[in-house]
Amino acid sequence: MKKNKTLSADLTALRDQAEALLKTGQKKPVEFLSSPEELQRVIHELAVYQIELEMQQDELLQARLELEESLEGYTDLYDFAPLGYVTLARDGTIRQVNLTGATLLGVERSRLVGDHFGRFVSPEDRPVFHALLERVFSNKDHASCEVMLVREETPSSAADPFGSPHATVVVPSHTVRIDAVLSNDDQEYRIVVSDITMQKKIEQENTELKARLTHRGSSESNGRRVDGAASDFNHELLDKVIHARIRFAVLSYLYTVNQACFVDIKKQVRTTDGNLSVHMRLLELAGYISCEREVQERKPQTIYSITPKGHDAFIQYKTYLRDFLGT
Repeated sequence: MKKNKTLSADLTALRDQAEALLKTGQKKPVEFLSSPEELQRVIHELAVYQIELEMQQDELLQARLELEESLEGYTDLYDFAPLGYVTLARDGTIRQVNLTGATLLGVERSRLVGDHFGRFVSPEDRPVFHALLERVFSNKDHASCEVMLVREETPSSAADPFGSPHATVVVPSHTVRIDAVLSNDDQEYRIVVSDITMQKKIEQENTELKARLTHRGSSESNGRRVDGAASDFNHELLDKVIHARIRFAVLSYLYTVNQACFVDIKKQVRTTDGNLSVHMRLLELAGYISCEREVQERKPQTIYSITPKGHDAFIQYKTYLRDFLGT
């Protein structure tokens, strides 16, 4: 209903402009001949023109509606994408940002436009970020870096009893990967901000797990288990990609159902969109799952399937895990 009112208002405004042009003399009315036959011919031509214009108007209105629907669809994809999309001016000020990007920066989107993106990067990583922009501008090519984002917080009176009521502290918020590319006119940067906080945490957990397993192996006498049975278990055989709670749960579920959409996997694993996206990307990079994007009921769907490589890796992982547990 709102679109129809807008179109009607536009057509009314267009008619008003046409009448104004006619009154000012820029468009002169047609001088009809006095002959009845000529008058009849002109009336017929005007009737044909009217029908043609009405048909053209209907086509234009339909094309406009289709463009508006398409724009709404792309706007939804832009705003609700699992990654942060940011457009920066040459000096690093923010011109556009989607909702995910605003969430990562911890500021309302309307307040971000005109602000400097570098202000949200930790002081230690700002030289890395500025070097990235210079490299992209100089080479006219894609480049990436990893930085820590920070945000300002106001401490509570309990946490800071001696601080002023308006005092703020800068605290780390997310570890992100920034992929940047230059626009066609070389006047803007298009950057994609990926939250890799969980990925870094997983890598740290895997490193700690490896250290614990190494220590356990060295503490066993002569390579024997507690029960005295000889053991040739090597912790390096544990698949680091699968050996994480969420990735193990995802691969277990796909091993059972073969394929599932992102929403179904999220319900089964019970995690957030951003967290799940990181783990799915790691499994996909390892070749354990494949990803296809489809449109179902006019909505984009991401379908994941377990690959033969992922199927074999999962079975092998379970075998090594049984050896480790002695079952």
